[in-house]
Amino acid sequence: MLDWFLDKQRPDGLLGNLPWWPFVDWGKDFAFGMPPQDANGGSSIVTLQFVEALRYATELEFTFGDKTRSQRYRDAENRAVSAIRKLCWNETYHLIADTPGQKHFSQHANILGVWLDVIPQEQQTQVLNKILSVSDPGFTAPGSVPEMTAATYYFRFYLARALEHAGMGDDYIKLLRPWHEMVALGLTTWAEQPEPTRSDSHAWSAHPNFDLLTIVAGIRPRTPGFSTVVIEPHIGPLRHVTSMLPTPKGNVEASYNSEESGVSAEITLPADVTGNLLWKHNSLPLHAGYQRLQLP
Repeated sequence: MLDWFLDKQRPDGLLGNLPWWPFVDWGKDFAFGMPPQDANGGSSIVTLQFVEALRYATELEFTFGDKTRSQRYRDAENRAVSAIRKLCWNETYHLIADTPGQKHFSQHANILGVWLDVIPQEQQTQVLNKILSVSDPGFTAPGSVPEMTAATYYFRFYLARALEHAGMGDDYIKLLRPWHEMVALGLTTWAEQPEPTRSDSHAWSAHPNFDLLTIVAGIRPRTPGFSTVVIEPHIGPLRHVTSMLPTPKGNVEASYNSEESGVSAEITLPADVTGNLLWKHNSLPLHAGYQRLQLP
């Protein structure tokens, strides 16, 4: 499958025009969900998706398959990343443009740019605040911001990943306004796209179910099968959080109470499961069973 895309990679490293339906998101000015391209392709968003796929494929091939093919994927990824930085980075706005023509901007390209570290780490917080200032209350833009296409429900899954990756996990709660609006509309299941819409029970807009457990409660496997865990909460403005995540080893339970003196955490791990709780750059050991920790 990746060979098909490799054949579409231009000499400059970006992907050329793709046939059929390279859907990205129901952005308001994305034609049928497809991002803008120049005459010969060059979509930074699609190329960034290609970069992520190449990274996973590189790891899989290196570990389980053909190391020569792994290197081929790594080389293709490096060419793609270099092309985005060279051709699509806009020096006026300090954002990734959607094509080398740099006439169109979106949250999508910059979300992926942060998530994949195509945008340097020291600029990631500034970029996220800038792109979110056009769509989400509570985020302020440093400098001027161009008109840009906002991510809708589906693509905000990647926004949550980027926010946490950039060290802004405590701002996650601010991203939930679209879901509050869906509830206010009277929807009983999550919609596929913004208004005009309907209850669709659409899986791709149900990712807060995942985010609340993995970002807010912060429960994740550290090793395969949850034999060890890492818990890194981002409770933000919340005063009380209670969570439980079923795992192959049993339930992991995590509760947090925010007080003036700090955060009180109660963690229960299944038998024979150990881990660590990460909090403000500190790592605290966790043992099987119940424990109570006071977090400054």
